[in-house]
Amino acid sequence: MGAKDTPPRKPGRPRDPDLEARRRGEILDAAEKAFASTGFAETDVQVIADQLGLGKGTVYRYFPTKKDLFLATVDRGLADLTTEMETVITDEAIDPVEMIRHAFHTYLRFFARRPELTELFFQERVAFQGRETPRYFSSMCTHQSRDEEMVKHLIAAGRLRPVEVEHLLTVLGDLLFGTVLSNHLSGRTADPVAQADAIVDVLFHGILTDRERKTHSQRPKK
Repeated sequence: MGAKDTPPRKPGRPRDPDLEARRRGEILDAAEKAFASTGFAETDVQVIADQLGLGKGTVYRYFPTKKDLFLATVDRGLADLTTEMETVITDEAIDPVEMIRHAFHTYLRFFARRPELTELFFQERVAFQGRETPRYFSSMCTHQSRDEEMVKHLIAAGRLRPVEVEHLLTVLGDLLFGTVLSNHLSGRTADPVAQADAIVDVLFHGILTDRERKTHSQRPKK
């Protein structure tokens, strides 16, 4: 039989993008819990596949290596966090200063719902020390210019005292992420809204009385 006589290859089952997206999400859901519980090094991809009733090869079709699967769980979590934070930050109906309170609520509520992500941030740092920047901090830097413009606008409007913008954003970021880490490391279960309100109260009003603040501001800086 010549080449011209070769019967045409029967087409396979057409791709179903919805099924693929759903399957990918199911794999990431299972992986997030497995990695957080067992750790990157000790997690067997076969266990993740078994939980979903899939073959190991199916998981590897979506994520070629265990490292790819792990980092994809981190990336998805950060994308989800960004989406929720963007909803607040871009809401023009919220007063810009009050937006800070809403942003704190949203951030702490997110990690209260997804505690596994905090554990994965730790694991990424340990398992992939050769990376230039951990994914969490790389993700936060993406929105730095937008946040700087918002702070500059509030300072220009006389609603925030004039402080170095990058320094302020670093302090706020460290305050939020530090709270999440403290909750995780201590095993503390806190109401995220009440915790955010407590932080914002100290942030907005400080800890000094007006008299002490005036006295302190008059002292020469060392």
